[in-house]
Amino acid sequence: MPVFSRLAVAVQLFSIIFTPALAAATAKDYDYVIVGGGVTGLVVANRLTEDKRVSVLVIESGESVDSPGNMIPYKANDLTSANGLMWDDLTSLPEPGLGNSTYNVLVAKVLGGGSVVNGMVYDRGSAADYDAWEALGNNGWGWAGMEPYFKKGTTFQPPSAAVAEAFNITWDPETYGSGPLAVSITDTQYPDIKDYWAAWKATGVHVPEDGNNGEAYGPSWYANTMDKKTGRRAHARYAYIDPISQRTNLNILTKTTAQRIIFGSGKKKLTATGVEITDDTTGKTSIVNAKKEVVLAAGAIQTPKLLQLSGVGPRSVLKAAGVKVKVELDAVGSNFQDHPYATVVFNTTPVHYPSPNLLMTNATFNASAWAQYEANKTGPYTYARGNALAFISLPDMTSNVSSVVASLNSQQDASYLPSFYKGNKKLLKGFAAQKKIIAGLFQRKDAAVAEFPVPADGTYGLVGVEKPLSRGFVHINAKNPTGSPDIIHNAFVNPVDRTVMAIGLRFFRTVWARPELKEYKISETVPGAQYTSDEDIYSALLAQASLSPTLAHPSGSCPMMPESAGGCVSDKLLVYGTKHLSVVDASIIPIIPSCHLQATAYGIGEKAAAVIKNRA
Repeated sequence: MPVFSRLAVAVQLFSIIFTPALAAATAKDYDYVIVGGGVTGLVVANRLTEDKRVSVLVIESGESVDSPGNMIPYKANDLTSANGLMWDDLTSLPEPGLGNSTYNVLVAKVLGGGSVVNGMVYDRGSAADYDAWEALGNNGWGWAGMEPYFKKGTTFQPPSAAVAEAFNITWDPETYGSGPLAVSITDTQYPDIKDYWAAWKATGVHVPEDGNNGEAYGPSWYANTMDKKTGRRAHARYAYIDPISQRTNLNILTKTTAQRIIFGSGKKKLTATGVEITDDTTGKTSIVNAKKEVVLAAGAIQTPKLLQLSGVGPRSVLKAAGVKVKVELDAVGSNFQDHPYATVVFNTTPVHYPSPNLLMTNATFNASAWAQYEANKTGPYTYARGNALAFISLPDMTSNVSSVVASLNSQQDASYLPSFYKGNKKLLKGFAAQKKIIAGLFQRKDAAVAEFPVPADGTYGLVGVEKPLSRGFVHINAKNPTGSPDIIHNAFVNPVDRTVMAIGLRFFRTVWARPELKEYKISETVPGAQYTSDEDIYSALLAQASLSPTLAHPSGSCPMMPESAGGCVSDKLLVYGTKHLSVVDASIIPIIPSCHLQATAYGIGEKAAAVIKNRA
């Protein structure tokens, strides 16, 4: 469209004028070197450089990009808009729980990370999700310790009073602050969502005022990362870097890749002193020094890879790749998690006008919508993937909770874990602690185990498994250590995950069959209503290629737990066996929360910055 072209020119001018922090760094010595310019890396960079005496360098392999595809909220529905902004060489190993199929591993490669290309939902987990982290020995990482940092980072922009009343949109203003990240609920809502909401409420599940206030169980309205003042996606660079571009103590190197961590000598622990980097344009390699700390924020795939290339990781993995072992730490690359899910498809008939599909099917509606967006940055183009989700507990979906928990508790800890767990006392101790906590969460109504849509169009749905027991790994490849690592999710390997998915699908069917949705003439096409048992549901979905190991929520591969329980970093975020080396990204998550990970990543970034400042 010509209008997109005009917007692209404006975007280029914006980038040229307002991002001087991206100028090439000339210094070689900094107080902090941050590897990874995604959400957590940019949050930490912003907060550390609030002190003018502190110098920070951020290293990012991707570029700084703003285009219509990643600015216009509606374009979050167009997966092609992320083309060129992802690591394109990441593929899983054959997944044994999914017919040995391989899957793309989606990891952003752009300044701002996943916040530039994701679905824009800003949803936190429940209080129980974060309390589970603290229960594993991570002091201060429960809900009480996290909520202040969630609040610190956000500013909530509500819908208009008329829209809020018409759609019964609720929120809790006390759980947001006046932070850099704008999160908002658009004034464009489609009328069919009212009936889907009515169906969800009629189930009798808990309906929170705002799932972001620690009550992420039940259907809730959720904000998107959109700045209503500009009508565009508010990603991490937009929120945390652009407003502080005048700071001379912050430098960002894009199109630059970290090759390994440089260590100096230490009497008891290796001391991180810098990072070897390569300019991806010229191929030139150099070393940048960190006087205080090297901070890893490269994500759940690249962070364990970089540690292993630097000699920190499982001895067998490093030796096989010809890497000298400097710190033997089996936790690096273990405990890998994501949210596996099933896609469910229905035939539906829209009832009210307009419906979200009109942007694709009605040229007149689309033209009017675009004119509205171009004129005042409102209207249908500000509607990303919607503003409502349902996260549901196991007791709300089945009366058979006790048998699910009994099945889980009867398992030998090593039965469904990667082979290297067997005989590894630390890793098994850590998983046993996680399993015990998850078994407890399964029995609670204030802790969700499955995700569902609350849509304006019920054609496509998903059943997300939010508390998987299956665990994968991320290990450097023995034959090509610097290339794509060996990645496996092991999704649905643990039969309890299959059981929870099937329970979720059967429950989902009851919601879509409610009388509140009678006019929509809903009938299931995938997998098909004839499949009712756990085994039949799983087999049908597998045969129809409707199961996936990932919602693009990679996490857990450098877990924050006690070292004696298979941890990689302490609750102070320091890598065990080293000094001046920390991890601040989603790889530290010990148990994946029941939510999309964007909001959690912002919270981790804010809290991590405070931890590092306190250490200094």
